[in-house]
Amino acid sequence: MKRILKITLAAVVAICLIAVAGVYALSEMRLSRTYDVAVADFTVKTTLPAEEVERRARTLMCGGCHHDAGNVLIDEPGIGRIVAPNLTRFVPMYSDAELVRLIRHGVKKDGTGAFIMPASNFANITDDDMAAIIAWMRSLKQLPDAVAGTTQWGPLGRIGLALDKIPFEADLVPAVVSPAATRPTDIGEYAFRTDCSHCHNLDTAKQSEAFLAPALKPLAQSYSAADFKTLLRTGKGVGGRDLGVMTQVSQWDFSHFTDVEIEQIQTYLAIRP
Repeated sequence: MKRILKITLAAVVAICLIAVAGVYALSEMRLSRTYDVAVADFTVKTTLPAEEVERRARTLMCGGCHHDAGNVLIDEPGIGRIVAPNLTRFVPMYSDAELVRLIRHGVKKDGTGAFIMPASNFANITDDDMAAIIAWMRSLKQLPDAVAGTTQWGPLGRIGLALDKIPFEADLVPAVVSPAATRPTDIGEYAFRTDCSHCHNLDTAKQSEAFLAPALKPLAQSYSAADFKTLLRTGKGVGGRDLGVMTQVSQWDFSHFTDVEIEQIQTYLAIRP
């Protein structure tokens, strides 16, 4: 009887080890999947003053995730520790054209896919704003990493990768995109497509991996112009409520919208059919 139990236990252990090895192998295959997206020529040319270059770049959400020198986005033992890298150290490793492919397609220098970065939104970034983003990033003084280590996946994260349940933005963006050349004068719809729609729908709440984001149309209709301006400037809801991710992104990025741009955004969100 003891011999049978030992054999059974050994078999169970062997099956578990095989399963763990299989999950690890499949997750590594998913992480190493490459995308056939060509690196297209891109000339970084802007006549904007340095202050406007930085302002435009910051309205397009770089700081909310990356902060000044890297940031931990997710730190859950079962899922993993997801790190947005230090741009001041990371950007010099890329050519301008490779940065455009990364931002617009979510494809890294080695051809693998970036995780979390909203390339499906950034595919809409106009050429002049893309030039501003790259010019601004190239101007940053290199800083030591603000957080130690890089992205590490936990067991649940590995299972999600193995089952292809963890989304990569590179899967959502066509190999060829045709963004407009210049930033529109009225940025209402443009801001929604490049920034807001990654987390929010217009008419219905949107569930992401981390939180439930409210529908924007009723929110924009319910806020006064002053309160909406406070929301985008500080990330604080009515009554000074902390809104988590929205608070961080607003303080790092959306606070750089002008008053006119904020009015345009609210108008578009509130009245769009």
